[in-house]
Amino acid sequence: MWGILIAIFVGIWILQLYLSWGQVKHYHKTVKQMSNRSTGYLGTGSVKRKIGIGSVVILVSDENGKIIDGKMMSGVTVFAKFKDFDEVKGKYIQELNHEEYKDAALSVKAAVENIQTQMEKKLANNKEA
Repeated sequence: MWGILIAIFVGIWILQLYLSWGQVKHYHKTVKQMSNRSTGYLGTGSVKRKIGIGSVVILVSDENGKIIDGKMMSGVTVFAKFKDFDEVKGKYIQELNHEEYKDAALSVKAAVENIQTQMEKKLANNKEA
């Protein structure tokens, strides 16, 4: 009897590893697709919670900080997939109020900060040149 329970546990654990690998592969594919732009910035933000819904946000902005594309993945299982995040498209990162995005607020904030850091680095590099 114990052997069957251990075999079931190991089987479920292996299935979970496989599905997690698939989700990571999906994440990398989405980031690669969104980064195929000649100009602009890509920012990612993620919030992982022990209990509750986690979220991952990927934002792409143009040189001026206007968001031209956004994707969000939110959920508690490995079956969550990225969906278009149309609520942020067309807004400038400087005027974006991340708190209005409820479960994804911290992820949006982190993605915006990521883009701002890249913009500041480019500005500093341009001043040095």
